Amino acid sequence: MPKNPIDKLEELIPKLVDETRQLREDNQRLQKELKVFRSDLERAQKNGASLQGKIERLGKLESAHKQLEKDQSKIRNTVKNLLAGIEKIGDAP
Repeated sequence: MPKNPIDKLEELIPKLVDETRQLREDNQRLQKELKVFRSDLERAQKNGASLQGKIERLGKLESAHKQLEKDQSKIRNTVKNLLAGIEKIGDAP
């Protein structure tokens, strides 16, 4: 015998309530995960900005180091030339 609509409704209501509860729990869990992901993203973005600043600073330091090496080379050559000139003066009669 076919079930009457009230009987069908009585069967469906507990299922609906259970599904609604499950969806609410899933929603809360997903909201918590989203909050964690957002905080992780913010932390990663801050670290990325910090690393970018450090990379820029490193690039400047490398450029300064190269310029320093060039300057040191020029100074060494100048000192060698001066010492050679002094030696020539000392060797002259």
